[in-house]
Amino acid sequence: MLMRKLTEAEENLLKKFVTNLYGPVYFIHSLPEFIIPPINSKVSRKDTSWRLNILESLTSGDLDISDFLTTPDIPLDEAMQKAKAFHEKWVEKFGHSSIAEQNLMHLCIEDTSRFLSGDIELMNKRPSYIEWSQRYQRPNRDRFVIPPELENYPELKEKFIKVWNVSFDVYEMLISKLTDYLKLTVEKNKHESDKAYIGRISKIAFEDARYALLLSAKTSFAVALNALDLQDIVRKLQSHGTKEAEILARNIIDEAEKIAPSMMRHLSPSKYQLTVNKEMEYLVNGYDLEDVSVDSDVELIDYTGKSGDMTFLDILTMHIIFSYTGKPVESIKNLVMKLGKEEKANIVKSASSKIDQFDHLIEPFRSVRYKFQLRLSEAAWHQLLRHRMINFNAYKPTIENGYTVPPNIEKAGCTDVLKRAIDEAEKLYLELHEKLPETSSYVVTNAHRRIVLMDTDLWAFDHYANLRCTHEAQWDIRNISFKMLDLIKEATPEVVEFLARRKQS
Repeated sequence: MLMRKLTEAEENLLKKFVTNLYGPVYFIHSLPEFIIPPINSKVSRKDTSWRLNILESLTSGDLDISDFLTTPDIPLDEAMQKAKAFHEKWVEKFGHSSIAEQNLMHLCIEDTSRFLSGDIELMNKRPSYIEWSQRYQRPNRDRFVIPPELENYPELKEKFIKVWNVSFDVYEMLISKLTDYLKLTVEKNKHESDKAYIGRISKIAFEDARYALLLSAKTSFAVALNALDLQDIVRKLQSHGTKEAEILARNIIDEAEKIAPSMMRHLSPSKYQLTVNKEMEYLVNGYDLEDVSVDSDVELIDYTGKSGDMTFLDILTMHIIFSYTGKPVESIKNLVMKLGKEEKANIVKSASSKIDQFDHLIEPFRSVRYKFQLRLSEAAWHQLLRHRMINFNAYKPTIENGYTVPPNIEKAGCTDVLKRAIDEAEKLYLELHEKLPETSSYVVTNAHRRIVLMDTDLWAFDHYANLRCTHEAQWDIRNISFKMLDLIKEATPEVVEFLARRKQS
């Protein structure tokens, strides 16, 4: 991310609020909590370091926070020592980890690979992330990560850089060709200025062109998390298997110790974390798996009530009645089995009939679940994994499941242009997979597909569909979402009326 050289006065001001002025990893601290989200929100659509956004807000920005800052005369060194002693006693000696859960931290990670950022978001479900977006911003040619493992393999490193440049050349060519195509096919809105019109179709162009880019493209993200979850992520980074993750873990520890030294404990990965992935991969690869083709991008492979004595409607009705009577489950089950289908459907309808587009369903709707198998592009996957209330199982990025061609690229006659980037990436992937397998995922493109298992309750899917089954959602994840929605409505028609209720405009 863009970070200019600061003046001495700017450095003296900013270092009061961040742990590092120029490095890629740092923590924001000593700012009022309500100030940090607006600062973070700028980054997904603005290619500048969080530090510059803070500096702007401290001085002449649209969010003047100087009135909210105080400089009390507190002996911080003494306070830090007492806090450290307290934590060592209660967190270390007595294992009172809830104290670490109360230690909220704001971590900023800049210029890490898109490959690693996706894995980090799967490492712990509790933190909140906001990420630099390829949908809204155009990356630069020099913004990509070269896996540190390649430093000892100069020929592979040279090939890696060449393939990145090919993918970026294709990216720029697609932007140009798609922009020309969209000028002919997308009408200008009434009262829309020429500048706004070009901006709108340009966004569509580079949103689709990004399917040519590799997962080695750099991204940046901020994460709000507690110290306990930070410890968990640091351990998992160290057992990730890539040097990029190992270096990032060390940088996080160094920066965290500046503001919460007593919380930086239990950071070494366990024997289990260090060995389980390799051992399981070795074990399962010993089985002779049938080569089964995946014919559908979305398959509903299981759901509550698909088999057994009680149907989906029975189970949902039972949980609703329990939540409002507190009677023993057996008595409620006996009642539900006596009720007619229409009466049970009416109970479900009553529990959802007045719901608005911004409401969440009541808790009993968490009791019924759906499990999907999805085949989706890396571009769509990086949007899907933002939904923290949904459970995912995903294998690492690979070229084995084909790739997605954006419809505009196909209509513009540019499929062969995209395929040029894909072909070069796949050649290098195969070579890296043989010689340095831990680096092969870096050359997977945004177009390549993963197979993902998605396990969601109805409450979480309702929230998801309300966001992704709209015209504002990106076309790729929107298409997948409507396919899931159709399958749910077919299997459990009792929920047809309230799902995806957000306005479609």
